[in-house]
Amino acid sequence: MKLSLILIFIFIITTLGIYFYGYPAYQLSQEEQRIRNSMRNIPNNAIATNLQNIAGFSAKAEMLNQYPKFLVYIMLDDYEKTQLDPDVAIFVRNFSCYGLNRLTQYPELERKATLNIMKEDQHQFEYTVKNIFGDVLFQHTQRMSECPNFANIESYTTPKNNE
Repeated sequence: MKLSLILIFIFIITTLGIYFYGYPAYQLSQEEQRIRNSMRNIPNNAIATNLQNIAGFSAKAEMLNQYPKFLVYIMLDDYEKTQLDPDVAIFVRNFSCYGLNRLTQYPELERKATLNIMKEDQHQFEYTVKNIFGDVLFQHTQRMSECPNFANIESYTTPKNNE
């Protein structure tokens, strides 16, 4: 009788331990898979027109999804020069990394899953900037896990509301 109660108690404790320690890992794995599938299904040739204020210039952009590599072609409207304005180059270099800051607004599970797949799959954006004639003025490749703010976003914790 005592032995069966001890075995039942051990079984209950083990089940609860698996649930409390295993379930969060399962949730994270499921969220990673959902986000990975979503990113793989971003349509090729996605076009953004009438982009305003790329360092003061308007442009069009086209993205090709070659998961985990994303190729972004930026065509500057009405830009006839053969040398790129340095402000545009700075903007393009910083664009992806600044975008990571939006992850602080995501729920913790989604933020952690997104950062995990960026690191595991080595997400990379390759930007090519062209003038109105199609001349390549600038190219930049950014691996997301190498952004200077990646570690800060990874260690970010959502502030608690004091109500």
